[in-house]
Amino acid sequence: MRGRDIFAWIAVLLLAPPARAHAADDAAAALFRQSVVPVLERRCVSCHSGEHAKGGLGLESREKALAGGDSGPAIVPDKPGESLLVDHISGEKPEMPKEGPPLAAAEVAAIRRWIEGGAYWPDGVKLVDKKAPGPWWSLEPLVRRPAPAIESPWIRTPIDAFVLAKLDEHGLRRAPAADRRTLLRRLSFDLVGLPPEPAEVEAFLSDEAPDAYERQVDRLLASPRYGERWGRHWLDVVHYGESHGYDKDKPRANAWPYRDYVIAAFNSDKRYSRFVLEQLAGDVLFPDDPQATVATGFVAAGPWDFVGHTELREGTVDKAIARSNDRDDMVMTAMSTFVSMTVHCARCHNHKFDPIAQQDYYRLQAVFGGVDRADRPYRGADGTEKLVYALKSIEPRPVYVLARGDVKAPGEPASPGALECVKGLPREFALADAANEGSRRAALARWIADPANVLARRSIVNRVWHYHFGAGLVDTPNDFGRMGSPPSHPELLDWLAVEFLEQGESLKKLHKLIVTSNVYRQASTGDAENEKRDAGNRYLWRANRRRLDAEAIRDAVLATSGKLDLTMGGPSVRQFAFKDDHSPVYDYARFDVDDPAAWRRSVYRFIVRSVPDPLMECLDCPDPSLLAPKRNTTLTALQALALMNNALFVRQAEHFAARVREMSADPASQIDAAYRLALARPPRAEEAQWLTEYAARHGLANACRLIFNSNEFVFVD
Repeated sequence: MRGRDIFAWIAVLLLAPPARAHAADDAAAALFRQSVVPVLERRCVSCHSGEHAKGGLGLESREKALAGGDSGPAIVPDKPGESLLVDHISGEKPEMPKEGPPLAAAEVAAIRRWIEGGAYWPDGVKLVDKKAPGPWWSLEPLVRRPAPAIESPWIRTPIDAFVLAKLDEHGLRRAPAADRRTLLRRLSFDLVGLPPEPAEVEAFLSDEAPDAYERQVDRLLASPRYGERWGRHWLDVVHYGESHGYDKDKPRANAWPYRDYVIAAFNSDKRYSRFVLEQLAGDVLFPDDPQATVATGFVAAGPWDFVGHTELREGTVDKAIARSNDRDDMVMTAMSTFVSMTVHCARCHNHKFDPIAQQDYYRLQAVFGGVDRADRPYRGADGTEKLVYALKSIEPRPVYVLARGDVKAPGEPASPGALECVKGLPREFALADAANEGSRRAALARWIADPANVLARRSIVNRVWHYHFGAGLVDTPNDFGRMGSPPSHPELLDWLAVEFLEQGESLKKLHKLIVTSNVYRQASTGDAENEKRDAGNRYLWRANRRRLDAEAIRDAVLATSGKLDLTMGGPSVRQFAFKDDHSPVYDYARFDVDDPAAWRRSVYRFIVRSVPDPLMECLDCPDPSLLAPKRNTTLTALQALALMNNALFVRQAEHFAARVREMSADPASQIDAAYRLALARPPRAEEAQWLTEYAARHGLANACRLIFNSNEFVFVD
């Protein structure tokens, strides 16, 4: 660096501190207000406040927090490693919070970052217990407030008005619109989970009609690929798998009809209420529709203890535990999925945080007291009899309220019912014949689908929003209770829920409403001032740049190579070697990547619970034994190594190279074609030169491997 430049930098350093200090204060205040206060108020202050604070530690004020408790300093500014608060909330089995689930990794990281930055806490700011009794937003009546009366050419839909009002309230500037290539690629992955073909991109770019974008939305929503994409999201939520799990993880050869039912339901834009009714009680409510029987695979989608149910002797405690656990899974799946409430937390006692009594939980267990999981015959579309892994109706077993959840301590018998906290709907079901198993499930299905159920519509519109933006308006899609996150835009959430009802509960109409908004069409461009106020982008001042999920990455590789098999439906493909002498063995390393079964879309792969596909697990595919309302997204060296060296991806890079060779014999044109196929754009001059030279030295297939491993391939702006 020349002397003049050095002196210039010294001058900058001398003059800069006030501005940087001001920016740091703003960032610290935003971190405290947005990421630390909500966690402390929801998870900590109820126990650590007042005269009788647990462990002598108060967290309601700066003074008490810094003073520490009986065990020592809870917060040591600048030193998270010496702060007991960080120590107690971290690790695989954190000591705190004592009640409820551990804090999310992002919440722990925010608290650590806050302390590391000096534990900023303005004087006089006192925190309050957000778990205290009182009205809770998710249980209040749906109110459709009019969109804010803001005059702006940016407002294209009512969604824009709600978001713009929140941006103005927080002094945030909206991002510019995304360019058309970026927008089409985003839209394609969102709606169908695949990259756009070059011809589709060029046609869109040359279409100057004012409704060009809207017609792209309609085209993608009409594609059969839409149901495959959004059906996969639904299978995450209900923890669908094709083996039982537990010790003897036997395969479920007939689980796939439920998967196909879900895909078909999304493609046909089945009314959401009907979708709910069919999955809980389709066999009872719609006995003439064979697919309604298949739909009950929803209740049977989760893990099942083969040993506990088939090998244990009747009348034993362990047998009773296995059946109670099975009913618990059914209750948890139904209520987490459809009404976003953690009812299963009331299994041993009244819910610690939400108005859900233990009796409510066992009323819901009683709903499923007369079902087992089993292969069930149904008539297929071709008229032949087939088997669903679904529900088998039996004589209802008695269900009792269990003291502390202990099957050895039964209390009063539980009759079928639901939640008292949902006003306007019955707590107990008035059944003409309580011994009729099907009537119990039908009653619960109607209770959830009832237009008066305020939780059900808030839940589904929030789920759809989550998959379009990477975060829901409520960032805890399965928990609308006090342990969950409050909505960032409560008025917008309710407006969408009412609009969804009034538009016939059409998911496709909801998609179109969201993706045609200007909020959705924003670029992912950063803004330094906005970052200070809203680093997490909760108020949607830009688009969220997102890494593709495991299925989309795998499918995009196959689509780009030209080998993606778009055959729909049917038995899942077993992309592993398998044997079952006594306990099953699933060996992915022995599967031949040249087998055409490797080319099927990822939604059609056979999903094993105990032995996940190493490639898909590396790319954050969720554990099918657990409900996955949102996926973890990590960035690791193993992912880059997989994209570069996994046998399937290496072979597909070779197919990709062969595809572009067929398009042109000219090396520069081959690189151009590869970019257009993989990234929906031509290469920049320097990229074209560098990659052409690389291909000349190392081969075109290796150049294609680099493209697969690029950030631009695995991320969507």
